[in-house]
Amino acid sequence: MKKKRKSSPFLYILPCVAFLLIFIIAYPFGYNIYASMYRYSLTNPTKMSFVGIGNFVKLFNDKYFKNSVVVTTKIVLLTLIIEVFVGLGIALLLHNEFKGRNIIRVLFMMPLATVPVINGYLFKLLFFPSASVINDMLMKIGILKEQVQWLNYTGTATFAMIATDCWQWIPFIVVILFAGLESIPVEPYELAKMDGMKSFKIFFKVTLPRLKFVLTIAILIRFMDLLRLFDTVFALTMGGPRSATETIAYYIYRTGFKTFNVGMASASSIVVWAVIYIVAFITIRQVFGRKGVEA
Repeated sequence: MKKKRKSSPFLYILPCVAFLLIFIIAYPFGYNIYASMYRYSLTNPTKMSFVGIGNFVKLFNDKYFKNSVVVTTKIVLLTLIIEVFVGLGIALLLHNEFKGRNIIRVLFMMPLATVPVINGYLFKLLFFPSASVINDMLMKIGILKEQVQWLNYTGTATFAMIATDCWQWIPFIVVILFAGLESIPVEPYELAKMDGMKSFKIFFKVTLPRLKFVLTIAILIRFMDLLRLFDTVFALTMGGPRSATETIAYYIYRTGFKTFNVGMASASSIVVWAVIYIVAFITIRQVFGRKGVEA
């Protein structure tokens, strides 16, 4: 009787879980693998021919896919470096007691409440060539002498993309690292001060080792998000100028919904999934394995 009562709550949620597993995960993923093995175009959806790994071979020889890999790698690395260092610095500042700390913490969370595509259009207005607020500000303080076409050049368009993403997601890093800092007990700091350690040494010897777990998880989550970066690209640059900001996610969108090549788009998404899965698997295994050894 007790076993029946214990299992009954799981029986109630079983239909919902089954629906999610089948229709939200299993079927789309399975169909994606199926479509990646066929020459499949939306211009003629009834005519499908089996090509096996042909789409993958064609994909890795496609100059636009190679370009999207380079662009995505560059954006992922630069954005992660900025977000982690700035986020860690802000989290350390907020960890100290000062007047108005709670208000500042709430204000830092506001960018997370915005939808990424809306955030992209907002920054498009800020970088807009003929009426750029950023240009006006930089010209007033003497940094710029004339208007800069931020979204029309490769370097500045990439900078705009990274700045847009950082503005929205640095608070996410701050939240996670701040929670990690709050969970560190006071005793190690007291012992370090008794040993005469300076603040810089305390950070590397006491704080950072105890933040490794949460820091790794935060980086992994942001890595997976950045590898799927689409909303900001769509709203801000549409992959331009001349594919300079075309990420893998935008390449998949363009291949599937502009050139209607579903087979190639599916093969691309499988590659992205494989990269995310491998990196996540290795990272989680290393992190949790290490935590188990330490415990």
